[in-house]
Amino acid sequence: MQVRRRVWGGAAACAVLLGAVTVPAAGTGPVTTAVPPPAVDAAPEGMPYPRQEPLAEPPPDAEDQSLWRGAIPFHEIAPLLNGLAEDSQYVSTEVVGQSTQGRELYLVTITAPETAEESAQQDEWRDRIKRDAAAAQEDAELMAGYKPPVWFNNNIHGNEWDGTDAALSYITELVGALEAGDAEALALAAGYRLYFTVTNNPDGRVAGTRATALNLDANRDFITNTTPETRAIRDLTGDLQPIFFVDLHGYTDILQVEPTGPPQGENYEHDLLMPYSYAAALRIEQDVVAADIEGNPLTEAGGILIPYRDIPDGWDGWPPIFTPQYVQFQGSIAYTVELGPGRVDDPEENAARLATNRQVGHQVIESTIAYVAENRDAILGNQMEIFRRGEAGEPLREIPANPDPDDYAGPDEWAAEWDAADVTGTAFPRAYVIPAGSTDAATLVDHLLAHGVEVGAADAAFTAGGQEYPAGTFVVDMHQPLRGLANVLLSVGSDISDRVPSMYDISAWSLGRLWGADVDRVGATTDPALPVTTTPLAVAPPTGAFPQGTEYVSLTLDGVAPVQAVNLLLAGGVAVADVGDGTVVVGPEGLEDAAAVSELLGVAFAATDGSELAGDDVRGLSALRVGYTSSAPYGGEDELVLTGLGFVDPVRVTAAGLADGSVDLEEVDVLWLGAPLRLGADDAAARATLALDEYFEAGKGVVATAQAGVWAADTFGLFDASAVGGPGRANGVVLVDTADGVIGAQAEEAAFTYGPVYFTELGEEVTVEQTFTTAPLLSGHWLPNADGTGGPEQAAGRPSVISAVTDAGTRALVFGTDPLFRTHPRGMFDDVAAALLWAGPEGALVEAPVEEPTGAPTEEPTTAEPGEGPTTPPSTSEPPTAAPTAAPADWQGSGRLPATGADVWPLVLLAVLLAGGGAVLVVRRRRREV
Repeated sequence: MQVRRRVWGGAAACAVLLGAVTVPAAGTGPVTTAVPPPAVDAAPEGMPYPRQEPLAEPPPDAEDQSLWRGAIPFHEIAPLLNGLAEDSQYVSTEVVGQSTQGRELYLVTITAPETAEESAQQDEWRDRIKRDAAAAQEDAELMAGYKPPVWFNNNIHGNEWDGTDAALSYITELVGALEAGDAEALALAAGYRLYFTVTNNPDGRVAGTRATALNLDANRDFITNTTPETRAIRDLTGDLQPIFFVDLHGYTDILQVEPTGPPQGENYEHDLLMPYSYAAALRIEQDVVAADIEGNPLTEAGGILIPYRDIPDGWDGWPPIFTPQYVQFQGSIAYTVELGPGRVDDPEENAARLATNRQVGHQVIESTIAYVAENRDAILGNQMEIFRRGEAGEPLREIPANPDPDDYAGPDEWAAEWDAADVTGTAFPRAYVIPAGSTDAATLVDHLLAHGVEVGAADAAFTAGGQEYPAGTFVVDMHQPLRGLANVLLSVGSDISDRVPSMYDISAWSLGRLWGADVDRVGATTDPALPVTTTPLAVAPPTGAFPQGTEYVSLTLDGVAPVQAVNLLLAGGVAVADVGDGTVVVGPEGLEDAAAVSELLGVAFAATDGSELAGDDVRGLSALRVGYTSSAPYGGEDELVLTGLGFVDPVRVTAAGLADGSVDLEEVDVLWLGAPLRLGADDAAARATLALDEYFEAGKGVVATAQAGVWAADTFGLFDASAVGGPGRANGVVLVDTADGVIGAQAEEAAFTYGPVYFTELGEEVTVEQTFTTAPLLSGHWLPNADGTGGPEQAAGRPSVISAVTDAGTRALVFGTDPLFRTHPRGMFDDVAAALLWAGPEGALVEAPVEEPTGAPTEEPTTAEPGEGPTTPPSTSEPPTAAPTAAPADWQGSGRLPATGADVWPLVLLAVLLAGGGAVLVVRRRRREV
C-alpha cells in the first residue's frame, strides 16, 4: 500500500520552517504547539504485513474532554494499540497524517501476515481493479486471491466520541479471537484487510468540539480539503480503495444507518451501489434489534432509522462534501452511521449512553463485515464494473421511478423504495479543457491530481468544441476510472429546487465555476477522443514570468497568487500603485523584490514604461491589518482566507474585546465583517459601540457580508440600503453581472451564495457593483420565502454587491453572496481582497518616470563619490537568499495551502522580507525570464 501523506499545511507548514506555530485550540484559547517535521512517506509498494512501528505515546491530559463523556482519552489510544500490536502479528499500526495541532492520525489494519511478495501482489491487483477493470473482471486468480479492503472511519466530529470506542472494542475482541485460534476470525483475516482510522479529529476529541482546530467542520470539507484531517482521508481513499466504508458519528437518539434519502447524487452508478447498500442496512437493523442492547432505543416500529426508507427528504446524499458520499466515487458502498443516545450533563448518564453506543457500534461493524463476507464477489465485482464503465466512457445508467427489480442484479428490497424523488442522472462530457498559464488554473490542476483525477497536457495545438487551444492546455479526458469524481468536481451541477422541499446541507459546489480558472466542457461521453495526444501530469507546470531590462512592471490583480504577491510586497515596504482596471505597478526600487515574488508564487509580471502612473485615479496601496468578525456556525474560513491571501496578522474583533479594550481598532486598517456584532444594551456594549463609532468617524473602511453590512450601515449611519434574504438554507452557484467598479476586474461570471440576499431601497450615495442575472441560479436549491420574496425570480436583476463612500471618507462594500463560504469559492477571494485594498488607507505612490530633457543639461549631473551609496533610495527589503527550484516533497508538487488554494510560502517570505533575509526556501513555482 502506498500512502501519500499530505499531512501538514498552512501555519503548520510555516512552523516547520520557522520553528513553531500558534494554533487556536478550540475551547481553550491560543496555545503554542511545537510542530514535528512532516511525516515521511508511508509504506512503499509491497511492504509486508504486519507493520508495527510503535506509536508515540502522548503524555496524559487530564483536560481531555473525552473523559467527560466517559470515552477513552486520546493519550490512552496509542498505548492500547501498541499493546495489541505487540501481542499479535495480525495487527498493524501506522501514522497516516497529523491533525492541525500536530496529533497523529492512526490507521489500524487487521489482516493475516503477508510477505513482501504477497503484499506486492495485493497492490498490483488493487491497481488493476481500477486501471484495467475489464481484464480484472476476467481474472479468476485475482477474484479468488484479492483481499478486499473494508474501512471504518471514526470521530471526524470531535465531540461525537463513541465510534472510536466502538471500533477499539471490535478490534480488541477480534484480536483476542485471532490469538485464540478462532477459525472464523482466522478466515476473516486471511481473506480481507480491515482498516480503522481510529480518530479522524483528535484535536476536536480532546477539546470536545465538533470542528477541527481550524474551526471548520471536516465532514463538509471533502471537495475543498482545507483541513489536514480531510486531506489524510482523501489520500487514504485512493490508496485503500475500499469496497465498503462506514463513517461512525453520533448522535440521533436512535441508530441511523444510511443509504440516504433523496435526492440521490447524480454522478453515481446507483444500479450497482444501492441494492447492496440498502440490503446491508437491513442486515444491520436485523442484528441490532436481535442483540437487544440495554439502553438502545428503537423506533415505534421496532427498528432503526434508514433514511432511504424512513426519511423522504432532508437527509440526502446529494453533495460530495460528506465523507461517505466522497468515498463512493472509489466504487465503494459507503455510508454514515449515526449512533443513538447523545450528550448530557450528568457524567454517569453520559458514560452509560456511551456504553450503549459502544455496543451498538460494535454490532454495526460486526454486521457490516459479515454482510460483506457473504456478498464479497458481487460487491467487489460491482466496484470493478464502476471503474470499467468510467474507463469505457459509457453513459450513466439512470434508474426510472418504480423500477422493476428483475431488471437489476442483486438484492431487490431497494426497488420498492426508489421513487421519482430518487431519480437523478447526468450526461458526462467527453472532456474538460482548462486553458493553462494562470496560477488559478495550475492550482485547480494540482487539486484534481491530489484527488486522483487523471489530467494531461496537450502535446500540440488542437481544436475542440469549436475553440482553438494551444499546446500545453490541460485536458481531463472523461474516459477514466474516476470519471464520477472528476465530473462532480468540475461540473456546475444542477438546479434541484423543484425536486425536494428541503435539503440537509449545501446543494451546489463547483471547482470548475468557483475556483477562478476557465473550464470548458467539451462534447459527450460517447464522442471520439479529442484530436490531440496528451502527456499525463503529476503536477501542474510552472506559471511565473518576469521581464528583463525594464524599470517598471505591472501585475493584474486577478487570482489568489497575485493578491498574495501584492500583499507580500506591501508588507516588505515596497511601494505598489493601483492604476485601475485591476492592475498594479511596481517601480525601480521594487523590481528585485517583485522578481523574487514572481519566482516564489509563479505570478506573471509584465513590462511597462510606467506611463499609467500619470493617471488621475492612481492610488498607492497600503499593507493592511484586517480586523474581522466570523460568520456562523464556526467561522474558521474568515481568518484562514484572510491569512492565506497574505493579510498579515488579522485580528478577531468581538464585542467583548472592544468593551474591555483587548481589541484596539486604532491598530486595525480595515474591517471585514463576516457577521454582525451582538452589542447588547449594557455598559460594555456602549463601550464597544463607541469604539466602532470612533472607527467610522475616522473614515476607516469596511467590507462585509450582507447582514453584517446592513447592520453596520444602520447602526452607524454609513449609507441607506435594505437587504432581502431568501430561505436560510437556500444555496447555489449563481450567475452575476459586474459593473466597472471596485471588483470589476476580478469578479467571475459565477458566484456562490448561501442564504442569498439582494439589496433594495438604496440611497443616492450607494453604487451597485454587481447584480444577479435575469436567470441567476445555475445549480443548487433556492426557493422563495413563504411570502413569495427572496427567490431567484425576485432576485433577478437586483443588486448582489453594493458600495458607498461616507462623508467621513469611510469606504464600504457589502456582498449579498458568500465569497468565503467554507473556504470553497476560491475564485471570489480576489474580490474580497480588491474590496479590502480599496477600503483601506492609501499608501506610498510609485514615483512616475521623469521625461528625459531634449536639450543640453544646464548643470553637471550629480555623481556619487567612491564608497558612497547610490543616489536612488535602496529597496526597503531583501530578496530570499536562495532561489526556489523544487516542489515540497510531501505535497503532490503544490506549494499552495489547500485551506484556501493559497500558497503557505508567502508567510515565510514575509518573515524573510521583514527580518532582512537569511532563510532558504523551497517552492514549486519557478520563474521563466521573458
